[in-house]
Amino acid sequence: MDGNNSSEYQFIKETIKERPVNKKKILMRIIMVVICALIFGAVSAAVFLMTVRHYMPQDTGSTETHVNIPRDEDVEPVSVDEAESEESTENGSTEEAEQVTEASTEAVAVSDNDSGKDPSADNGEGEDGEDREKVTVSYITEHVSLSVEDYKSLYRTLRNVAAEAGKSIVTVNAVTSDTDWFENPYENTHSLSGLVVANNGKDLLILSEMPEVGEDTEYNVTFPDNVTLPGAVKSVDGDTGLAIISVLLESIPDRTKAAIKEAELGNSRGTNVVGIPVMALGSPLGVQGSQCFGRSTSNQREISMPDRNVHVLSTDIYGSENATGVIIDYDGRVLGIIAQSTAMEETPNLLSAYAISDLKDLIEKLSNGSSETYLGIFGTDVTDAINEKEGVPFGFYVTKVELDSPAMAAGIQSGDVITRLGTADIENARDYMEQMLKYQPGDEAVITVERYSQGEYQEMTFEVNFDDAADHAG
Repeated sequence: MDGNNSSEYQFIKETIKERPVNKKKILMRIIMVVICALIFGAVSAAVFLMTVRHYMPQDTGSTETHVNIPRDEDVEPVSVDEAESEESTENGSTEEAEQVTEASTEAVAVSDNDSGKDPSADNGEGEDGEDREKVTVSYITEHVSLSVEDYKSLYRTLRNVAAEAGKSIVTVNAVTSDTDWFENPYENTHSLSGLVVANNGKDLLILSEMPEVGEDTEYNVTFPDNVTLPGAVKSVDGDTGLAIISVLLESIPDRTKAAIKEAELGNSRGTNVVGIPVMALGSPLGVQGSQCFGRSTSNQREISMPDRNVHVLSTDIYGSENATGVIIDYDGRVLGIIAQSTAMEETPNLLSAYAISDLKDLIEKLSNGSSETYLGIFGTDVTDAINEKEGVPFGFYVTKVELDSPAMAAGIQSGDVITRLGTADIENARDYMEQMLKYQPGDEAVITVERYSQGEYQEMTFEVNFDDAADHAG
């Protein structure tokens, strides 16, 4: 009975098992969490971009390319006679040009006849000299006389040349904001003429004088069709005071792009540019858009700067002491960048310009934002006369070495003649400047000089370290 009772009231034994894991359900939850996270991230990113993209720098989507400015070796200068012939042809007066040329030829024959020469012998003709003289006088009388319409036509042609070249002239405005004594805000605008020299696929690059303004200055550029767009200073040369101003290509409207063009840079070296007719464009009279006409008078005067010599192109054009702009020939090629700081003291109102041939390497460096190297050497060429008379060897004659410059630290002195820079021979200032372009700040090189000592020139070498010219500007 006891056994039956214990069996009757015995508790039921039960084993509790854990619920099996549903891997499929967990996987679905993980997938949902990931999807929600992606959706949330995408929405957050979209909201962030919509909120702050106005303040973010805009990517033009264009790749910036290296700017190359052709040197004079790559440009064949056109003679005055060829230029006149081309101009006559373009204006539909080829026949008249041929007649004038023929008259000029016969005029030379008359001149030779006056000096006792036989003009028929020069031309291989058997005509009587007196008859030829009569014909020549008739030709000159017939073609030298000009009517008012001829003058109008001439100036229309010049105006057309100026208008075409003017497509590369813009106005660079430097705007500075300030307040007066009564806390009233005002803006001060300094306007200069600029020259469109290149584009790098991303920016339009404009060469201009750098105005002396404050740190908070804003720049904008006004184009020939009166569209004004924001600009920025890309790089500055402290010695010449020239700068490159950049304008985003994507910000320029199509109609404005059609109204502008890159300038054609000419060759300002040699005697073929002295005495030729030239025009001054930009603001030669201190007023934007003004034009002046005259002749070039000289290109031999040099201005010596640290590690650079720049020739001055002088003219007989009367302009403003605050003139800016360019000097062009009658084919529209730029021969100089107006810089009245280079004008002679006795003729401050005659326009002078930096000769463009001496600026091409500088324009290329500034356009590419490259740093200019600095040694602090002033110098000049050794002429044939000095070489023959004084026995000074050919090279870059050092006239001055700046204090605290790499050249002075290396031991180079005034009177030394640099004959080699690195592995390149130096025969004149141009060779020296071209070799300087191949180095970067921080580079090292060996300079070979000839130094006068004990009655003769002796070769010496110096190790130099190139500095950044920007650190020595001003």
